[in-house]
Amino acid sequence: MESETCKILAILGGMGVLVHAEHTAELACHFCEGHRARLVFVYPIIVPLALPLDAALPAQERDARDAIARGMSVAARCGCDAEARVLRHRRAADAILEVARAERVEKIVLGVRFNLNVAHGYDKAETVEEEILRRAGCEVIVDREPISA
Repeated sequence: MESETCKILAILGGMGVLVHAEHTAELACHFCEGHRARLVFVYPIIVPLALPLDAALPAQERDARDAIARGMSVAARCGCDAEARVLRHRRAADAILEVARAERVEKIVLGVRFNLNVAHGYDKAETVEEEILRRAGCEVIVDREPISA
């Protein structure tokens, strides 16, 4: 298996919470060091049920382009082989897990940021993260941003 390229999926946002895309990309690149690895940067755009999947969502599309550009810049600087995907889906966890299965990734790097102003269990992003942790068929590395006071 040493000759095969391993795939690492890095989630750069799109889960209802802003993550530090550069930091998540840097951590994912770190896991590539010394290995034949390919990064897959993903940003899921979550489309409300009331809209068609191809509906224009300019703010989310702009955020996705920005996060992906930041991730690809980090990968280029670190010399990592990377590709990027912006996904349109109804559910963030399903979008991420479908890509992880289809690409047969070995690791998911999940950048998280908790909203301390929302009671635990009521933050949609936390629910998505917990679902990914529970359902992923591969290793999940959680990168929690520092909590600022």
